[in-house]
Amino acid sequence: MGKTRAYRIFTTFLLSYLLILLLPVSGLTFVVYHAFVNKLEEETVQGNLNTLDKVRYAMDEQLKRLEDTTYQMMLEDNRLSLFRVSGDHGYKAWGIVNELKRIQKMNPFLHEIWLYYRGEASVYTSSSIYALPMLADRIYQFDDWREEELSRDLNSLSERVIKPPASDRIGGERYMRVIVPVLPYRNQPYASVVYLIKETAIRQLLSNLIPTGGSTWILDPENRPIAGVGTISETEAEKVSSMTASAVAPGSRKVTVRGEEHYVFSIRSKQSGWTYVTLIPVRLVMGRLAQAQTLFLYGGAAVLVFGALFVFLGMRWNYRPIRQLQRETEQILTPEGPALNELETVRYAITSLATRNRLLDERVKSHAAAAKKQLIFSLVKGELGSEEELRLHADEIGLPVPGSRFRAAILHLASAGGDNDREIGVETLEALLQSHLPGYAAEHMETGKYILILMTDGLGDEEVRHAVLAFRESSHVVWSVSATIGLGQECGLTGLPRSYLEANTAIEYRFIQGLNRIIDFGVIPTDLSVTPYPSAELEHLDQSIRAGQSAKVEASLSAMLKYVRGSQPPLLVVRSLCLEIIRTVNRAWDELGLQEQSSSVFPDVFALERLDTLDDFEGLIRSVCSDLCGAFRSAQGVEAPLRTLDLMLEYIGEHYRSCDFSVQGMARHFGMALPNLSQYFKDQTGETLLDYTTRLRMEKVKELLVSQDLPLKTIAEQVGYHNVSSFIRRFKQLTGVTPGEYRLQMKI
Repeated sequence: MGKTRAYRIFTTFLLSYLLILLLPVSGLTFVVYHAFVNKLEEETVQGNLNTLDKVRYAMDEQLKRLEDTTYQMMLEDNRLSLFRVSGDHGYKAWGIVNELKRIQKMNPFLHEIWLYYRGEASVYTSSSIYALPMLADRIYQFDDWREEELSRDLNSLSERVIKPPASDRIGGERYMRVIVPVLPYRNQPYASVVYLIKETAIRQLLSNLIPTGGSTWILDPENRPIAGVGTISETEAEKVSSMTASAVAPGSRKVTVRGEEHYVFSIRSKQSGWTYVTLIPVRLVMGRLAQAQTLFLYGGAAVLVFGALFVFLGMRWNYRPIRQLQRETEQILTPEGPALNELETVRYAITSLATRNRLLDERVKSHAAAAKKQLIFSLVKGELGSEEELRLHADEIGLPVPGSRFRAAILHLASAGGDNDREIGVETLEALLQSHLPGYAAEHMETGKYILILMTDGLGDEEVRHAVLAFRESSHVVWSVSATIGLGQECGLTGLPRSYLEANTAIEYRFIQGLNRIIDFGVIPTDLSVTPYPSAELEHLDQSIRAGQSAKVEASLSAMLKYVRGSQPPLLVVRSLCLEIIRTVNRAWDELGLQEQSSSVFPDVFALERLDTLDDFEGLIRSVCSDLCGAFRSAQGVEAPLRTLDLMLEYIGEHYRSCDFSVQGMARHFGMALPNLSQYFKDQTGETLLDYTTRLRMEKVKELLVSQDLPLKTIAEQVGYHNVSSFIRRFKQLTGVTPGEYRLQMKI
């Protein structure tokens, strides 16, 4: 019976999985035949247009480089101008030829550069200097550019002319010639530049970018072929150019060449006016589509066959663990009642495990109460320094903390008459509290007292007071007890310890104001105007610790002790002052890396609330002073004599030219905190570390600019700058000129 039922489940699953496999395969086939093929064709066409655009971009870049080269020649302060004005003909020819050769080597696309100063008899080239007749008849021979035509173009052209490739009878090569007049500051050209580009270089560029199987040609603005690659000849390319001129849109029509249909793709360059044309046989484009269709059909069939086989084998393989799970479950958890099939057995096991997990969760929750109490104690002790740290701990125990503004409160419960303190369950108390405003509760160390952490974001003082009043009245009604609440002032996360001390002070006033009421610390009639709070001494203490001056630390602490002895402030002020001293010391030690130097552990906020006498406070102050002085003697006793100004200047002189030099690294070297090092250096020299090192670097830069002809990038690296742009910007900020301008000024 069991086997029959199991087989029926197996068959049902197998058929459902086969149906799941069949539906997407059928859907994909439909999409391919009705949508994907057209999309693939569009992408193929667009891909060829993109490839052709790459060719256009590459050629435009080469022409742009020619424009940049010509622009450099136009500048008055370039080397060509310096050589041109030389009275020594040999030196002039040598200098101009070498400069042209240098420019030609920077652009491998160029075969040769000619420079002709109008009215002169010679033409300077990147290989030599030739008389004009010799260059036209014996060095190169172009049928369309004999001596008379060459002389006319070099002396009369006023705008750029690009001559299509023509054969050189002497060398046997075909060259494209770009003639550019040079006009520096006036409309009349004074020279002409000719760039010779081999047709093979253009063909090589086309071959590198155009896939095989088609033909690509470049046509000038008159639709004359400049260069091309592929199976279409130059004559046929001229015919294609006329077809391209009448095309509606690039890549949108087909033409017949040699009796075969071709796709025509064309793009015109705005920079040069050239037209780039690609012809690809339709059979190549559509052949790929047909091949993709066929492969997809075979692939779809293969997916169905092998998919069905894998589904069947997978079903058998995956079903085996279920059968094994049934056997193991029956050995561990024997089902009661009639025999169960595989799924029913697993369901029984899951139900049993869920019951056990529920019991386990109840145990965990009992431990969570202790974790929550510990978190509340950490808050009032000030052990959590940021909201991120608070939320991290709260999330671990499932305790949401929706805001960032808090108030500490202490709840005191007493039975009728107030003779005996009364204890209530924390969960019950917390549920009643949260029905009025967000907050959490924990048992105080004293019986009948509870610590409350109230979250007051978006609530005014009156709203908080009304909510606390409603909570107190509910507590009085529900438990028939006297509920007195001491309420501290609103604060952020780090101010909770002080708010707790305020709440503790407020609850002590129940002996004066009576029970079953709210005692807000903010309205307690305490006289705090005897002497101003010693805020300045706290600031001096913080500065003395950071400066490592133990004598001043002891003086600040003694001054605060004198304040307490002489002014006799309220106990809350004494406790708050003690809390501020401890937090100032701990914060400074953390920043200065002296945590391990402490020889004692200072009391937390719970110990401070038990600080009842001035003798206790004096003993604590003496302990703090002793610990700080001992820490400074231990941390600075050996190294202090080694931190002299001479050693610091020597260190900077050895390392300022390194790119890895930093003020932070210098502070680590001398074992000092960064603020202390910076202040000490400024006190001794009158300028900051950054200004001093920058001045040294700029002085070295000026020396290198005058004495050596090094590139700016090399100079920047030699004085500690990774980025040459930052180096130039900084130099100009300090001197008013760029490094290049400074070098020219010093050479004049």
